[in-house]
Amino acid sequence: MNITILYGHMAKERHTLIYELAEDLSKKHNVRIISGYPSRRISSEVRKYYQKNPVEIVNDNFQITRVGLKIGEGKSLFTRAILYFLLTMSIYSSARKTKSDILYIYSSPPFLGLLAKKLSKICPVVYNAQDIFPDSLIALKNYKETSLLIKLLRKMELRTYQYSTKIITISEEMANTIRSRILDSSKVVVIRNWVDIDKLQPVERNMNKLFDIFNFDRNKFYISYGGDIGLFQNWEFTIDVMDRLKEYCDVVFVFFGNGSYENTLKKILQAKKINNCFILPFQSKEYVSSVYSFGDLELVSLRKNMTKFALPSKISQIFSTGRPVLGFFDYHSNIAFEINNNELGFSPKENDIEGTLDFILNYFNNTSIRFDSNNIRKYAEKEFNRNIQTEKYGLVFQYLMGDKI
Repeated sequence: MNITILYGHMAKERHTLIYELAEDLSKKHNVRIISGYPSRRISSEVRKYYQKNPVEIVNDNFQITRVGLKIGEGKSLFTRAILYFLLTMSIYSSARKTKSDILYIYSSPPFLGLLAKKLSKICPVVYNAQDIFPDSLIALKNYKETSLLIKLLRKMELRTYQYSTKIITISEEMANTIRSRILDSSKVVVIRNWVDIDKLQPVERNMNKLFDIFNFDRNKFYISYGGDIGLFQNWEFTIDVMDRLKEYCDVVFVFFGNGSYENTLKKILQAKKINNCFILPFQSKEYVSSVYSFGDLELVSLRKNMTKFALPSKISQIFSTGRPVLGFFDYHSNIAFEINNNELGFSPKENDIEGTLDFILNYFNNTSIRFDSNNIRKYAEKEFNRNIQTEKYGLVFQYLMGDKI
């Protein structure tokens, strides 16, 4: 089977999931990724390498072809929209010339989904919704449904769903959101994002080098966060929790990351005199296991209703290190139910500051009630296994080719 993947800006250093999916599919099929030139969150050396090597032969059955302009993604929303549109046209031109039995379109950039209409005349098209656009943009920028931009993007979204043969998304909440907007709900399939369990391992505190690098006391209690410090997170509630715990010098918050909200967060922490919170840079890939093993509790935060449109991949990464999640997101979501009912951590009711503080302080003071790290790790091995999840993609593709599952 010839599988062609259309993706925004492919760099294996950043886009691990799509690279691993292509790797695994290439064991049985011919796989080609067509993408733009990556520019963000990679070193200048890596960027220059990709610009000089538009065709990358990974193995006999796996090739990456980069097309379009080499000037980056732009900073303003308008500039990005123009560049994304031009990239979409370049990817479409290349895809038309590529022999394909299945076309797999990633949800970013959003213009790519529009190719489903024309490309579905060539072969089945599978659309992968890692987040739901424009809902994520509405949440990020506070746009109204009545705005001209959102009306246009909403039409793009519905057209993408209409002409896709199958739609794969990563959670039941997201699947239900999509099903509510289309006529044929049976075309929506849920396949969870995975973790490379062999690479992402628990790191015991006495072996965690980050404590030595940043001179942290291993005997204190840590609530840590690793990822984007952006506008999707529920910072208001998180800050309230930290503010109420600022007098507990043995309870420490550590954030590994950066983002658009970073400077604002630093100013708020300073204004409120929250001195037991530290914001540190993103760590290199070699420390990913150490980052997600750092805390006694690993924080995951999302704004209200965001679980309907997105799901952080860091949750499965945290579980792989055997650490419990402290989840500040929709209490009635599937992921909150999963965490609370499988002893994988704690997700409080919305805005339940007292219940959250009671849990944290009880967890801090009573080592006898700590979550079982081995149980959490085994759960990750079962639910987020790379081979199991990527095999599901292969089964969907075979089904569309006529090999019934």
